[in-house]
Amino acid sequence: MKLLLSLLHKEFLLLGRALNGILSVVVLITSIVFIFNYALEQTGKLDRQTLIGIKWAVLFMSSYVFIGQSSWEERESGGGRISALFIPVWMRFLAKSLAVFIGLAFAAIYLMILLSVFFQAFPLEVKDFLTNLIFLLPGVLCISFLGVSLSHISDSSRLKEILLPLLMIPFTIPILLFGMEAERKLERLPVFDPVPGLVILLSFCFFYAGMGILLLELSGDET
Repeated sequence: MKLLLSLLHKEFLLLGRALNGILSVVVLITSIVFIFNYALEQTGKLDRQTLIGIKWAVLFMSSYVFIGQSSWEERESGGGRISALFIPVWMRFLAKSLAVFIGLAFAAIYLMILLSVFFQAFPLEVKDFLTNLIFLLPGVLCISFLGVSLSHISDSSRLKEILLPLLMIPFTIPILLFGMEAERKLERLPVFDPVPGLVILLSFCFFYAGMGILLLELSGDET
């Protein structure tokens, strides 16, 4: 456990060096929300079902930038090559994935605050806040596992920054569609019952985590 925490600390230090990448994600999220507000909210008030779709789409698009930046910092610092000498593959994979997940979780909270400011149909009371996160956090965890494993594949190509989103998009579409529809369905249900959708999303998490660890184990290279 202590070793895992040390790895997480290293990953946060790497993310802290990537201030340009973090700023890019913040600016990207702010810009897209402002564009949607100016283009759609000014002509007709968007309903909550539409805003749920916008929330998922914006977060997933910004995640490609964030994961690409974190992968670049790891590659340029050489931290992966050093860690590979002493630390098991699965632990390095989990530490990097959890660091990316925490970063994207903060981006999700920032996005929800922006949506509540710009759109009337997106209040952010305690119950609404929990409802927004109950499916979004497992979805973000899925994309963190997936992004870290696919960044390992893209590192072997000359077009690293271009290849990573191209690899991620087909695999993230099922998570995006299912998570978005599960949250919309939960909003329409008379009884609050998130368990079925949550179980499926957590199954996605275990699948992508297992796939990522297996991929790194078989390749035998550094993350």
